[in-house]
Amino acid sequence: MAKKQLSVIVVPHDDSRTWNLRFSYRLLYTFIILAAIGIIAAVVFTFNYGRILVTAERAVLLDRENSRLKSQVAQIDSLKLELINLQAMGIQIKGMLGVELSKEDSVLVAELSPDVRSPAIGPADVTESVGEREQKMMLEAVPSMWPVEGYVTRSFHVTGGDRNPKYHPGIDIAAERNTPVRSAADGVVEASRFDDTYGWMVEIDHGYGFHTVYGHNARNLVNVGDRVTRGKTIAFLGSTGKSTAPHLHFEVRKNGVPVSPQEYLLH
Repeated sequence: MAKKQLSVIVVPHDDSRTWNLRFSYRLLYTFIILAAIGIIAAVVFTFNYGRILVTAERAVLLDRENSRLKSQVAQIDSLKLELINLQAMGIQIKGMLGVELSKEDSVLVAELSPDVRSPAIGPADVTESVGEREQKMMLEAVPSMWPVEGYVTRSFHVTGGDRNPKYHPGIDIAAERNTPVRSAADGVVEASRFDDTYGWMVEIDHGYGFHTVYGHNARNLVNVGDRVTRGKTIAFLGSTGKSTAPHLHFEVRKNGVPVSPQEYLLH
């Protein structure tokens, strides 16, 4: 019995030869099945690709919204920290003037932001009662003692940023070589090392956002983690690093920003 076949006749409009194509039904069914599978696959791919595009677009929008919210939170945190710093500065001024801390001031000090606290404020200090202790701690954190006795040969100047040739984030105090360099306030040694610019230098964390830097030392006497008190000898004055004569480069930083040391040093 002859197999059933399907004929497709192609008749050109010109006088060319007529084409007669024959296909078995099995081949036709196979072609139809493959075509159906292809169409279904195309539909499924288009549907899934569309969902992927929608999901990707939604992810981009969420990422933008997340970035916007993070930026707003960062601005709020910055404002909160600035407010805390202003309040803390007000309390420090009260302490320096001998004004007794109010109950509200004591509560504020006890609840200072973690950004303001540091290793210079020990765990025991946090758990103790508030009051005179807070006032004493904050006064001890203010770098008010001259680290060496001598002449200021170069003043504080940060106008125009570090690209300004006159940029100088501290003061230079000239004195004899090997003059004892003393800590300007109570704190914890955060760095004691050699720096290409500062030479042998010491950095102290005093808490409440205060850091001091002592550069161009002949020799350091303290190590990282040492707890020091105001007036303790931490180094000997020298001329190491980028220095042309014996002197101490002294910096005060408040929340990471250089400030004029002479605003805090008692004359």
